[in-house]
Amino acid sequence: MQHSEPYDVIICGGGLAGLSLARQLTLKLDDLSILVLERLERPLPDSAFKVGESTLEQGAFYFSGILDLEDYLENDHLEKLGLRYFFGDPQGDFAQRPEFGVRTWLPAKSYQMDRGKLETHLRECVIEAGVHLKEGVFVTEIDINEAGGLHAVSYRDAEKATHQARSKWVIDAMGRRRFLQSKFDLKKESETPCNAAWFRVKGELSVDSFVPESNKAWHDKVIQNRWYSTNHLMGPGYWVWLIPLSPGNTSVGIVALDEMHRFDQYNTYEKALNWLQVHEPVLATHLEGYPLLDFKVLRNYSYSSHQVFSADRWCCVGEAGVFADPYYSIGSNVLAYGNGIAAKMIELDRTGELTDQYIDYMNLFYLSLNDSLTETVHWSYPFHDNGVIMSLKTIWDYFMGWSITDPRFYHDVYLEPALNRKLSLLLHPIFSAHFRLMTLFKDWSELSSRMNFDFIDYIEDLPTLTHLFMLNLPPKNAIFDVIVDHLREGVERMEEFAQVIFFLAVEDVMPEKLALFGENRWVNIEAIGLDCNRWQEDGLFEPRSEPRDLSHMEGEIRKLFSFEPQKSPVAA
Repeated sequence: MQHSEPYDVIICGGGLAGLSLARQLTLKLDDLSILVLERLERPLPDSAFKVGESTLEQGAFYFSGILDLEDYLENDHLEKLGLRYFFGDPQGDFAQRPEFGVRTWLPAKSYQMDRGKLETHLRECVIEAGVHLKEGVFVTEIDINEAGGLHAVSYRDAEKATHQARSKWVIDAMGRRRFLQSKFDLKKESETPCNAAWFRVKGELSVDSFVPESNKAWHDKVIQNRWYSTNHLMGPGYWVWLIPLSPGNTSVGIVALDEMHRFDQYNTYEKALNWLQVHEPVLATHLEGYPLLDFKVLRNYSYSSHQVFSADRWCCVGEAGVFADPYYSIGSNVLAYGNGIAAKMIELDRTGELTDQYIDYMNLFYLSLNDSLTETVHWSYPFHDNGVIMSLKTIWDYFMGWSITDPRFYHDVYLEPALNRKLSLLLHPIFSAHFRLMTLFKDWSELSSRMNFDFIDYIEDLPTLTHLFMLNLPPKNAIFDVIVDHLREGVERMEEFAQVIFFLAVEDVMPEKLALFGENRWVNIEAIGLDCNRWQEDGLFEPRSEPRDLSHMEGEIRKLFSFEPQKSPVAA
């Protein structure tokens, strides 16, 4: 293909976000002329390259379905055994730690991806599709033409020679350099600083090895090797990840709230090992003998922006725009949303249908999504060690993702402001209840609890959640009325779950208050909380929906936990 200026699109940055967008654009608009400028040259290393190995089902669908990489992912990367969490006392017997995970593969696939392999493959894909990829070049300036003309991108090659290319659209995909964010003073830093340190080791470091094989009961809880999961070792103010990498290496990461664990306590490999010896000694002991591949850190890793899409025909995608907390492996989800919006804007611009109103809506939607995801995770760091409350919170978050958020992505509803506005009234009570629940979980964590659990399989043990998960999976382009029906079912089940969570919390920490609700328990989920002095004022006793039978949902949730007998009052 002959490469001539001006280009339709220049993508500055040929990492995961930039290459994925280039691939998406070539599949959607195959006559676009695209230039990708990337600093790193091939060959890219395997295993120890970039963090961001773990995907969720939505992100996996973006790569496998939208980018048409399913066969490649199946052959060259690892299927993920879901998210897995270990709570309880890290100083004791690992087998005694409450476990939240799955026994076998999930109904929809996700992957543990080797970023070096994936980005190498994507480079080959976009070149084959006719994209002009320049490697070993460094972008020095992006001049945005705000009068509607062509933009100019200046870059320097390996010989220090300076070049310039022009295009109608410019995409900043240069990661944490955040070039356009800095240029236009759009950065928005996190108000809750969290830091991370991670390293990759040679070999399969599996949590299965933390428990002697003689403990058959523990090993038999899970059919597959737990190594294939994104494993989380949970403690107050932190979580530690163990993620598998093909062809048989392991990523280990420390992620912590700065106010509870200072960054300088684990910001070198030696310090990280010492920190693990104190907080996760079982892991620290089992790390011995695994050769180190690399060590990297990120300080205050989460951030947002005031704008990422512009009527002047520029966008910031991937980490060049925002970065949500990685706790739920949602980085690829957010990347997929951003790339999808950018591709849609370019498509609308070509037909003369792109409007300022559309761009404003997409900025609001995308930034609200990123910020709410990060806030939801940061809220819980102080009680990460509380297995009961974190399990309930995680189940709620799964309900939110699988039955509310993911379907709008799978069926492209998120790209249509008019359709989203139609859904806003239906979804508003759940979004409102979501932030009430975050406060409830925090308050509950500060009180003693009579509940505990041993093992929760969030697929087998929660048939209602699994039903909604399966109901909302692709294929794409379902009839909108059917999508609405599925979302309505999800809203109803989530309202019931919110009711159950509230009454479990009240029963656990203030059982004497249950009498206030009588036998027909049904409250306003937009007013739930554990501050009983506010119940009347907030309208808790004035539900906004007709009561429904809670016995099925309550039965599902109650069977997950055991309850210590209620203590009798001490006689005077």
